[in-house]
Amino acid sequence: MAVHDLLAAETESLDDVPAPEHAATDGRFLATSDGERTTIVDGGSWTVDHGDHTHYYDATARVVGALDSGGPVSIASSESTTTLAWPESGRAVALDRDALGQGEVRETATVDHAGVLLPLGALLVSGDGAGDRVRVLDAEGEPTGVDTACSDPAGGIVTRVGAVVGCADGAVLVTEDPDGGDPVVETIAAPADATAPRATDFANRTGRPTVAALAGDTGYWLLDTRERTWQHVPTDRPLREVVAVDDADEHVVALDADGRVLVWSDGGSAPVATEPLVTAAAGATLQLDAQRAYLADPEGSVVHEIDFADDARVARSIDVPVRPDVLAEVGR
Repeated sequence: MAVHDLLAAETESLDDVPAPEHAATDGRFLATSDGERTTIVDGGSWTVDHGDHTHYYDATARVVGALDSGGPVSIASSESTTTLAWPESGRAVALDRDALGQGEVRETATVDHAGVLLPLGALLVSGDGAGDRVRVLDAEGEPTGVDTACSDPAGGIVTRVGAVVGCADGAVLVTEDPDGGDPVVETIAAPADATAPRATDFANRTGRPTVAALAGDTGYWLLDTRERTWQHVPTDRPLREVVAVDDADEHVVALDADGRVLVWSDGGSAPVATEPLVTAAAGATLQLDAQRAYLADPEGSVVHEIDFADDARVARSIDVPVRPDVLAEVGR
């Protein structure tokens, strides 16, 4: 495990972790998992967005600890709570985020039958696969009585607007009541004439309202949580990953099955593309911030930095001292 400083071009080695099969990040913490355990790494750099301004923080990068759950994992955080969910087992936990920052894994809630668990202020939002519902829980994981139907919940993300859980026929959006009342639960139905596969995994530039998700091999979905709308964008080639930048130029960045990075802008249907940058697209990892996209190539032990706003120009290729089987951009 290693941390590379993009500005100083210096790499710091951390403790070894079990060989990762899956990974997810919240912008500070990285969760890597194999078939039995999940390890949490503090990347040591993060931001807190207050809407009209942003605070930047630094800490010591380190391996924090591990949890006895394995398989694919998701992670999300508020200022006080970090949640992890393992969809294959339906188990999810909430952790004290301040304690994580001090190097301690402290569980504050355990939720069963939750393939999705997201923090929303002092509350938790659960995608209950056993009950085909989205439930709002208190900080200890107990039901608040606020819930709604959601067939086969899968995939979730926290945006500037609220917490989103994917459903077989669209998504459920949970937002905080500005007056301190019960949270507001809304269903955002997929287009009535939609034939593309549903969204099951969402990605965006951290905190932004619009999120992207694969639509099987047909292209990708855009879900605007502020406008409560879906859009399906078809593509000529299957995609492996897709992320919504949600900037002024409406950039969307994707990795296709040929190992190329594609960039759409201004709502257009014709992307610009790089040459193939990775030979095994299924094993690559794509991350991005407001200015750059980063594509990790495990086979070449390199991370490509791409200026998506400049016709997908490869700005540099960074040799890294460890094989980048997983990549998390922290501090964004």
